[in-house]
Amino acid sequence: MELKSLCVICGKHVSDEEIVKCSVCGASMHKSCARDESLLDSEENYLCPYDAMLAALDWFDAIVTTYVSTLDENQKNDILSRLKAYVELLTK
Repeated sequence: MELKSLCVICGKHVSDEEIVKCSVCGASMHKSCARDESLLDSEENYLCPYDAMLAALDWFDAIVTTYVSTLDENQKNDILSRLKAYVELLTK
């Protein structure tokens, strides 16, 4: 019996003709499911949603750590509000 990969995005089987793999963890995805530009790294390698989020967080961490002192209170509150919305989304 041939083992088939499941797409980490839609959960359906992926054939060899339509498969792309995450360049970090090797997770399988349909090319059509991974067509969003946000799932490509700077060298246009595919990333699964999890590794794309981690890469975005690493980038965000570097920006915040370097430039937080340049923000006024309104800007800090705006960013905090958006971060709280992400936390709520992730904890549902």
